[in-house]
Formats: sequence, C-alpha cells, structure tokens
Amino acid sequence: MALKPNFFQAIAALTLAHQAYKYIRRQAALLEKWDYNILAVRLMGVSKDYLDLQLELELKNPSAVSLTVSEFEMDVYLDGIKIGNTAKRGEYTIPKYGSNLLTFNVRTYYKQLGPALGVLISKIGNINEVKVRLKGKLYVQTVPGVFAPVPFDITDTAINLYKQFN
Repeated sequence: MALKPNFFQAIAALTLAHQAYKYIRRQAALLEKWDYNILAVRLMGVSKDYLDLQLELELKNPSAVSLTVSEFEMDVYLDGIKIGNTAKRGEYTIPKYGSNLLTFNVRTYYKQLGPALGVLISKIGNINEVKVRLKGKLYVQTVPGVFAPVPFDITDTAINLYKQFN
C-alpha cells in the first residue's frame, strides 16, 4: 500500500509547527532577559526646600521581537537612603535587538531626608562609595493589550555611572 501525499503534507506541517514553537519559546526566553543600564544621575536644580534629580535609564531588548513596556513606578535610593520616588506613564517600545532611553525626574525634599541629608552630603567627595538603587516595577506587554507586572531591584555605583560619561 503506497503512502498518500496527504501523509507527507501532514509530516511537513508538524515539522514546521514544531520549529515555530521552538522559535517562539526561544524568543520568549530572550524577552525575559531584558537588560538595563543606569546611564546618569544628574542634579537639575536646588531650592531652599528641595533638590531635583534626573535619572537616565537605558532598557535593552536582546530578542527578535519588539518589547512594549509601560507604567514605571520606582523608589530611588542613594547610598541606601531613600531620596524619593518617580513614575512614568504611557507605553514605550523597545525595538528588536535594540534599546530605548527613558528619563525620570525625582524631587527630593530636605525635610523628608532629615539627618540622612548630612550623610549624603558627606558622600559627595567620595563618589566611588555612593550606590544608586532603583526598586520598583514596570509592566511588560505579554499579548496585545495585556500587560504583566515585572518587579525590579537594580543597583549600580555612582563611579560606574561617572566613568560611562567621562
């Protein structure tokens, strides 16, 4: 009894479906490996009551699929002292194999820092000792229109940030 062409078409279809499944799993794993760089922490302004800082954060996407993120919320720490929090609304697309630069503004009130303000001022001369920590969550689009929360807790030293730009 001879095999019919439908049998070979079915085998080809199964093979193609299996390869597509493996590709999708591989890309999904890469999406979970998104990376970041804290590019800068800048002093933008000082008043008698507060100081304004600006954070630049680069998000990287190693996948062949573009990544959409939204709704950033994070606390900002300098040398273990919480100086404030920031948020960014809206959707941001990170292209496949690419990156996207996001800027966050943080306003820190001196009365909120209390005695920790003196500790922060004493660290200004020792930039290699200051650690920048960002702790919060963002939302990543899993399927069109559906976003899942992704917590993050990232730390870098101020000296590493300084070296990247000098």
